[in-house]
Amino acid sequence: MAFLANNDKISAFENIQIMNEISVKLENQSGRVWPLYGAAFMMSLSLNSWWTSMPFIMRNIGGSEAHVGYAWAANMIGYLIFLLLTGLFCGGHNPRNTTRLSSGVICISTILVGVIIYIIANQGIKGNLLLIWLVIALGAVAGGATSLYWPFLMSWVSEDLKGEVLNRRLGRYNSSWSASVIIGPLIGGVLVEQSDLLPAIFVSVALALCFLFLNFSVKSNFHKVVFEDNEKQGNNNHSKENILRFRWIARIGLFCSWTCIGLARSQYALVFTEKMEHTETLFGVLITIFAFFNFLSLTLSGRNAFWHFKSVFLLIAQATLIISLIMIILSKSLFIVFPAFVILGCGFGFMYSSHLYYGTCGAKRRSVQMAIHEATISTGIMVGSGLGGYIADNFGTYQPYWFVLALVGAGLLAEVVLILYPRITGEAAKS
Repeated sequence: MAFLANNDKISAFENIQIMNEISVKLENQSGRVWPLYGAAFMMSLSLNSWWTSMPFIMRNIGGSEAHVGYAWAANMIGYLIFLLLTGLFCGGHNPRNTTRLSSGVICISTILVGVIIYIIANQGIKGNLLLIWLVIALGAVAGGATSLYWPFLMSWVSEDLKGEVLNRRLGRYNSSWSASVIIGPLIGGVLVEQSDLLPAIFVSVALALCFLFLNFSVKSNFHKVVFEDNEKQGNNNHSKENILRFRWIARIGLFCSWTCIGLARSQYALVFTEKMEHTETLFGVLITIFAFFNFLSLTLSGRNAFWHFKSVFLLIAQATLIISLIMIILSKSLFIVFPAFVILGCGFGFMYSSHLYYGTCGAKRRSVQMAIHEATISTGIMVGSGLGGYIADNFGTYQPYWFVLALVGAGLLAEVVLILYPRITGEAAKS
């Protein structure tokens, strides 16, 4: 018996050694995983530069304010629909195959948009509704293809890793894609000011480089189940009623914040250049400033926990959305507009971080909460960009801002009700 017990100790010790060696080997693979970081950077760079330049492209090819809004809204509709279909039918596919397919489809869609821009410019058929709607449709196709990219790339990056090794790997991944969010809008603004065709060329090259990075990456020899949970995540010190209450408050804030940015990055691009007579490059600088303070807000809220389950911070963040909208509506000066986007970036980042935290906190199936997170974002963009464009085209340039301001104000009122009357979510949690 003593001999067996001793063998068990040796076996346990050997298992620990083996696990440590595996962790070291996986960490040493980071040199072979760097192309994945490059792929994340190039995809994020292409998307951020593209959607900064798109309002101006749509305007220059003869699109109305409604078409400008529909372009991004259609992209989000495609993303949302195909994300749900991907969850149902493609959750077990190999990440290497799906990400390459995704980047290839998005690249081809962008090239086709570039061809349409070239035809319109050279044939003198500005305002051709068929071609304008074809551009919008290609945006929807690209949005659908994006659903095959980010979830699978994330699973590929984190393949078979746990603990500190996983944390380091994800840290590099997040740094890769978030860095491009700061410079992408500036590049898009500079390029579209020179030519409508330059953004399409730049984005196509960036996506081609993304495809190459994916081919050079370490092969994934597994069929990762992306949309299912392998373990329960239900342990938490807070009651189910309290978690659900904060989750819904944060969800209202997330929807409102993306409605604001959907309007700001589509309709306000036209106001900024046509009504206020500033350049497209300066608009890119404006969005870059927003992205920088959004990055700071995400970083600070992610590294600190003092705001957890304190409703006053959610109300302050919602109030920053209202303040920034009022500043944007009433101001014609850059000295007010730039601080407005600083405030918007801070509130936006906190709302995003809050919903991620409260969504996963105590959730038994985190993938379901992440699907809801993405659906909330897509719906906010569709309302802000799509409905905002329709309102601007039919009721006046500044009417969408008053509409979104009323929507955000209603969201603040709903949040106050949930805070003052916790019984509402308590009954829902019990059911």
